[in-house]
Formats: sequence, structure tokens, C-alpha cells
Amino acid sequence: MNFKTTLIIIVLLIGIGGAYYLFFQESSDDASTDEKPMIHQAYGVARDTVQQVEISFADTAYQNLKLEKDGTGNWQLTKPIQVDADTKKVNQVLDDILNKRIKQTLEVPALTQYGLDTPSITLSLWTNGTAPAATFLIGKKTINFSVYAKEESEPHIFLIESSALDDLTKSTTDLRDRSMVKFDTETVSHIQLQQQGTISCMKQNNTWHILLRPGIQIIQAKADAQEIETLLSELLTLKVSTFEADGADANNPERLEKYGLDTRRIRAQITDADHRYAISIGSAVPAETGTQGQVYVKVSTHQDAIYTVSEDVYNLLNKSVFDLRDKRVIDFERTDTIRFEIKKGKETTIGTRNFDDTWELQTPTRKIKADADAVSDLLFGVDSLEAAAFVEGPNDNFVSYGFVPPSIEVAFTQRGEEKPAVLLIGNRTQDGTVYVKSEQSEQVVRVKPALIDNIALGAAWLRDKQVLNFHIDDAIRMTFNASGEESVTCRRLGTNWRITAPVKENANNVEVNAIIYELDDLMAEAFVREESITTGLDKPNMQLTIELRNQKVYTLQIGKPDASGRFYARLQHEPDLIFLLNAELVPKLKTTLALLRTSEQGTL
Repeated sequence: MNFKTTLIIIVLLIGIGGAYYLFFQESSDDASTDEKPMIHQAYGVARDTVQQVEISFADTAYQNLKLEKDGTGNWQLTKPIQVDADTKKVNQVLDDILNKRIKQTLEVPALTQYGLDTPSITLSLWTNGTAPAATFLIGKKTINFSVYAKEESEPHIFLIESSALDDLTKSTTDLRDRSMVKFDTETVSHIQLQQQGTISCMKQNNTWHILLRPGIQIIQAKADAQEIETLLSELLTLKVSTFEADGADANNPERLEKYGLDTRRIRAQITDADHRYAISIGSAVPAETGTQGQVYVKVSTHQDAIYTVSEDVYNLLNKSVFDLRDKRVIDFERTDTIRFEIKKGKETTIGTRNFDDTWELQTPTRKIKADADAVSDLLFGVDSLEAAAFVEGPNDNFVSYGFVPPSIEVAFTQRGEEKPAVLLIGNRTQDGTVYVKSEQSEQVVRVKPALIDNIALGAAWLRDKQVLNFHIDDAIRMTFNASGEESVTCRRLGTNWRITAPVKENANNVEVNAIIYELDDLMAEAFVREESITTGLDKPNMQLTIELRNQKVYTLQIGKPDASGRFYARLQHEPDLIFLLNAELVPKLKTTLALLRTSEQGTL
């Protein structure tokens, strides 16, 4: 190998090495920032181990802060005032500063030019013991979005992101818990609301009761647990808009008068296992302040405070005895009900649940299939029946309310229970409500009449609404009679229909079959019990007779429309069982000879 060749090889190797270094070897200046330690790593102070925080400011416009963690792991602001801190926000402040990376460490002869002789912010963190685990001094900003910082006990300084200044520049308002009130819903045992009078609710054996004073004697009535639980849970969600006063300043007579708290509109007291919380609602915040829908509120716990809060707090606490009282009339489990019995005068309707969860009715004359939806409406309606008003005072004069004997008595037998739950229905009042009571209770209430009116119908409400029960292929003869028109009779021949009177010719199969389908699916919208109504069924406007292969014959008679446009109807063999048909259905059933005749006739 000659010298020239050797020289070329050496140049190529140098070029390859340079290319590798240029394209594949990372520069130390571009090293990942992950190699730069975070403050908590460099100084061994993890956020969760911090028990106390002090933040001091050189700027006197800011108050120095002291925060301490309590035994439950929540932060308390102890200076400049003693209040609950927002634990989430305090933890965020600690995360922001402790997770900052140390960009660069500098050895400096003096601190003055870096703003560290009189730092803008001093942050001290305690983990345990009486001395802080670390104290950080924050100085001047520098280029590249950095700020000079120093741990107090070390000689060197370091650079961190300048956002540290914003992270630590906090006021009491910034870190304060904005919950209007904090209590333990699980251990609340007493609620007292004062407006014109006083309403007291007490929890005993996991059941809420409301104290009533109908006379001299105080009695207990069951309270609406759902209403109370909603009130408590929604109170906890209310947040403070502005902090107006704390401590002694919150009890200044002039301030109380200014905010309408000297003659408060509502005062509430809530007692849990540890504290009693007093909430007073004052006047609305004036519109000229630019704040709409706010009221002044004073809360007294371990320290008094005045806030502005959404006016929702007034709506939550503005309750009456009726609002908080349990309005449910009768207590039973509808899903476990296996039998019900409705007694009205001499008539009794009994419903029994079958093994397949269908219902059957036993009327005075026969057994009939029940309407599943109507039975469900009965059970759900009575189970959820609520008082529209309570009859106050002595309720021993049951005769005057129509309970001796009751107008209607409804009993529900539940699986595994010996005695049924019984609802007694009495007289109707002048305002249209109805007196009712549970047989197991002395309390008389008034309820809205809609459900009671349905119950009064008995089997007419609860029976299956299907009018006819046959298979369309079983129909062999039909006769149509309409007022003022000739009677038309059709007979099935194989799969076709033929008119046999008043003429003899092939019928329009489509028209005849359409009527059969309507009759097969015919459903009553409601059964009618009133005997004084004018139905027009003494002289029906229309009558359809259908004869089946098994020789059964049904004749549907249709009379006048009612006020809503539905038509009165009945089956001829059950003249007392009147029902209503949909207004749109009757025109579909009405037919004439012209409609039944085909375009091509084969007259015999």
C-alpha cells in the first residue's frame, strides 16, 4: 500500500468519526433536564412530610402566613387568623415549589446583588421537631425566566424558575377554605331553624323526627329524611364569594346592622358529634356592588366570620314544618305485595299476584285478567302517596272525616307479613282534596284526588283493557250496522270474504281484514262506572257483530262521544260494563257497503 492510499484511508476514517460525533453523540449542553434535581430531592423534603409552613414577605402589602397540618391531614391557617385552609390549594403551593428543578448552582462572595440579603420571600418548612427542615430565600429575578434562591444554611445559591415568586405570593384569601360551613353529615343529630317560629329536627336511632307543638304538649312526628339529607348536603356545597369580617370584627354592632345580621332573617343551628354550627342569614348584597344573587351570612363555629354567599343558602334554610315533615301516608313495600283488596260499600275487588308475576282480579262475579300497568300505578301511587296538608289538632273524631265506616278501604298484603297495610279513604273536602289515613296511624291528612278517583273505580280501573280475545283466522262472519245505513253482512269463504246481505258479491278483502285487525287489537282506554251519564248506547250509532268458528258471538255497540271526544262503548252481552274507545279508532271501524264492495263484482 503506497503513501497516497494510506492518506486517503486516514482522511475517510476521520470523516466517519466526525460524522458519528456530529450526528449521534449528544452534547453535554443538551442533557435532559431530568438530570437536574428537584428541590425536594436535593433537600430531602417531601410534600407529604411537611407539617408546618411559614411564608414571610418583604413587601408589607402582604401578610405573613403560618399554616399547620391537623391530626386529620388537613391544613389550618393559624396566622394572621385562625381558620380552615384549603388543603388542596396548600398542597398545590408545596408541589409547585418543591418540584421545581435547580437549574444551576453558583458560589458567590456576597448575597446583596442577588436580592438574597433581604429576600422577597422566605419559605420555612417543618417536617418534625421544633426547627424547620429547610428554609428557602427567594431573591431577584434574572434572565431566562429564573430567580435566585438559597437554602438559608448553605453558602451557595441556585437558580430556579421565576414562577416561584407567583407560586408563593399568596394572601389569606388565596389559601383560605371557601366552604361556607363544614360539618359531618353522618353524625349530625340536631337541626334547628328559626324564622317567625322555631323548627326542631332530631335524629334518633337513625330516624329523623320533627318536634311539633299543636298545643301545650310537644309531640314527635316522622321527618322527611330525604329532604333533610338534601338540605345538609347542599349546604356543604355552598362556597364563600367574599370574606367580609372575622373574629371580634364579625361581632361589631355597626357591621351587623350594615349587613342585616342584627335582625337576621333566618338562623340555623346544626349539631354534629363535635361542634354546633350557627348560620345567620342577613340582607341581600346591594346591587350597586356589582354582585348579584348574594346574601350576607354569619357563621359561628370556633371563630365567628361574615361572608357573602349565593342566595341559595336562603332558599335552602327557608323551610316550613310541612317542608321537613314526612308526607308519606302509608308505609309498605310495593315490590313485595302479593295481594290487594279494595272495599267500597258492598263491592270488593281482589287482586292476586301469580307465580309468573302477572295479576288476576276477583270481582263479585268472576275472575278476569288484570291490567299490569294499572296495578303498577295502584301500588306505586299508594306507596308514594303524600299529604297535601296535615289535619292539625286532635284526630279522634274519625266519623267527621268519613272513616267510620271508611268510604273506601284498601289493604295490601306483603310477602312474609301477617297483617296487611291498610289505607282508609274518607270524605272529599270543599277544596277537592280527600281525607285519608293509614290504619296504623292516628294522623289524618288530605291528599289530591286523582289516585283516589281511580281507586274508586275498582275493577273498572284495574281490569285488562283488551275488549275482545280471539284469533283473526277464527272470524267467519261479520255484520256492520251504522245509524241511517243498510246493514251489511260478510262471510268468510276460504281465505276470501263475500258479502251476503243486502247483496251477494265478492267483498273487498283488504277493507274487511282491516276491520278484523282493529277488533283483534281493540283496547278500552278506560272503563266507566257512573250510571247517570248519557252514553247513547240505548240506541247505538254503530254496531259490529263478529261470529267465530267456535260459535262465540261478540257484538260491539258504540254510542256517543264524551267531552274529550272518546266514544262510549260496550259488548252487548255485558250491558253494564261501559268503556271508552279512542276517538281516532271509531272512524276506522265504521264501514259502508260501498267500501266493502270490490271494483270487480261477481254477483250470484
